[in-house]
Amino acid sequence: MKRCFALALVLSGLAATAQAQAGSCPPGFAMLQASDTCVRISGRVRADALAGSSRTRSQASYGTQVSGRVRLDLRKQTEYGPFRAVISVGNMGR
Repeated sequence: MKRCFALALVLSGLAATAQAQAGSCPPGFAMLQASDTCVRISGRVRADALAGSSRTRSQASYGTQVSGRVRLDLRKQTEYGPFRAVISVGNMGR
């Protein structure tokens, strides 16, 4: 999970340096500086907490679970046609 968080920070920094140019990238994408490559960074985090009591009341039951995912989508127009690369890192079951 620490690697996923570090990757999310790096990708967030990359997104912060991107400049959006109207008409040249699809909606939701930003153009990288000094490049004609469009990038979109997305992801999600999920946290669950369960608490309850057992039938015998001698001990309480509880549990926690955290998961997350980061996705990097790159698009570029080449002389051979559109190029698309998708990198997805995480442990989300859905």
